[in-house]
Amino acid sequence: GECFYCKRGYVNNCTSGGWMLGCRIDGGQAEYVRVSYADNGLTPIPDNVSDEQALFVGDILATGYWAAKISEIFEEDTVLIIGAGPTGLCTLECVQLYQPHNIVVCESDKSRRHFVRQHYPNVKVIEPTKCFDFLKSITDSRGADRVIEVAGGEDTFELAWRCARPNAIVTIVALYENEQILPLPWMYGKNLTFKTGGVDACDCDKIMQLISEGRIDTTHLITHRYPLSRIQEAYDLFANRTDNVIKTAIYPD
Repeated sequence: GECFYCKRGYVNNCTSGGWMLGCRIDGGQAEYVRVSYADNGLTPIPDNVSDEQALFVGDILATGYWAAKISEIFEEDTVLIIGAGPTGLCTLECVQLYQPHNIVVCESDKSRRHFVRQHYPNVKVIEPTKCFDFLKSITDSRGADRVIEVAGGEDTFELAWRCARPNAIVTIVALYENEQILPLPWMYGKNLTFKTGGVDACDCDKIMQLISEGRIDTTHLITHRYPLSRIQEAYDLFANRTDNVIKTAIYPD
């Protein structure tokens, strides 16, 4: 709470820990975890919020909230979210808080497209090969005002900037296995603003408040539940993306 970043509200970048726990420091899913400076990082759960409602606050929901916040969304905007996995859906929950004119979700997986249509009937859902032309058709050929890239696929970074209109904001949340190229000559004249970085979990108190008020609900993302004794099954299910899994929750036996 006293370093350069903590004093400026960037607790996630604390020089004594922050995001490094579970990323650079192993052990985030061990039987027991010692959390350094936990008095600066814990968020109380209100009495009217269940454990399942609070489950994603410190990770993927914080990512989605941060992505939506830094994208500077206005009500007249068309917002494109690339990727409808767990983080993409949490991003969708938070983008809805800003009530933009159009929300478009681009997803390659058929079952996930169905999931979005089922739970978010006011959201437009499209597959990647049709995304560019679809955005042109609903924006007078301009493209998306805001693009949030959450997929991290082989071609999704290029898709993100291509689908953005001139002077748009492109927010990169995705983690990539390979380096991405910023082909400046190709995008000359688009005058894009790129925003990216690791998840900023500094708004957990605000997110918990929004859940308490009923403005965010991610419990429907938990499609499977397992006792701790069957956690390997849960890992296998999630890793292989079988049975239309979105997210699993683990409970004590």
